[in-house]
Amino acid sequence: MKIKKRYGKHGGYLPHCVDRAVKRHIKKEEVNDPEYYIRVDDKYFIKNEAIASDSFKYAGFGAFGFLLLALIVATLKNESINYFFVSLFFLVGCLSIIYYYTHQKKELILDRMSGNITFPNYFYGKAFTIPFKDCLAAWSMKNVGSAPTPPSLSLLHPNGYTSTDVMGGDVLEDWTFMVWYMDKNRPLPPGTAFDEYRLQDFERRKAEGFPKPLYPGSFATPERTPSQHKERKIIGGW
Repeated sequence: MKIKKRYGKHGGYLPHCVDRAVKRHIKKEEVNDPEYYIRVDDKYFIKNEAIASDSFKYAGFGAFGFLLLALIVATLKNESINYFFVSLFFLVGCLSIIYYYTHQKKELILDRMSGNITFPNYFYGKAFTIPFKDCLAAWSMKNVGSAPTPPSLSLLHPNGYTSTDVMGGDVLEDWTFMVWYMDKNRPLPPGTAFDEYRLQDFERRKAEGFPKPLYPGSFATPERTPSQHKERKIIGGW
């Protein structure tokens, strides 16, 4: 499934390339926190993208709390109860909590071996799974004003119009990390979370003859040791 392109062949989208050093060094101890990273190894990078969905839980319990407080105040003051007001907040609370506990998993899944990426849809929509080479990424600014949020990395939906924000932090940094990780012909990106998998990933690429990178790059991605890098250069020629 390819994404419909809105701005021509390349216009408006970030290129699939490794053109800068990756500063996102995921630490081994960080992957033990499922609130952020669900799986990080040489086969899959799975990040929890449900943090925004957590706001529905807080909104639901907040609506119930506000409603309870309003009813207590009205009772103490012996005032009449506005049943429309009560019904509205009760409905908001119920729908928010129901959505929180029933919505689909919101995960960003990078499948390094198959070359596919899976990213969330809106609300109950089914997640999108497409070849990473067909994934279109761009900058996203969700609001403006005196205190706008920082830009986010946004992945375009197959319809070519809507999109999902992922990762968070630095747009170019996040995208470069994703391209680097999804290029299975390159070494794994920096970070202690990948260290225990580097040798087996090296041996896999060696058995394949160290094929050249899938995506271009102006930034060198050396092996972990000089001897491994020399071996790659002799066998693979890069």
